[in-house]
Amino acid sequence: MDIPSEVLLQSINDFCILFFKDTTHNKNAHPHFYIAFPIRDDQNLIICILTSQVESQKNYYRRTNPKAIRSLIQISRNDLSFLNKDTIIDCNRAEMLSKEELKKRINSNPPFQIKERKIPSYLKKEICSGIVQSPLIPPYLKKLIKRKTPY
Repeated sequence: MDIPSEVLLQSINDFCILFFKDTTHNKNAHPHFYIAFPIRDDQNLIICILTSQVESQKNYYRRTNPKAIRSLIQISRNDLSFLNKDTIIDCNRAEMLSKEELKKRINSNPPFQIKERKIPSYLKKEICSGIVQSPLIPPYLKKLIKRKTPY
């Protein structure tokens, strides 16, 4: 039996990896992994998409904003055991959403999952740093992260 997404979302109290199909993406797009962590209070999350399109993302930022490349965090199976290819966390696309807003973006097919709850502390630090260093993230979000995360 699948656990309802609202129950899983309410259980998020630290960094974790989510897996879902985002209703705001193209309807033919595949589901993605996202890093998520609470910010401000228990009802708001920061999410960043993970992608295995490493070179295309790097090339995109080389063309559009070279400084943003430093906010791409390359990870592999050594960092998160479920990965089957090199992947990046795109900290340039970090978003703050309430759990209610995120619930509305989750397509129920395939079912929403929390794929991993044990995120290494070095990776938590890198993610926070990547978001704060990004030239594409609004200052208010950077301030929230600096203030509210112990990393």
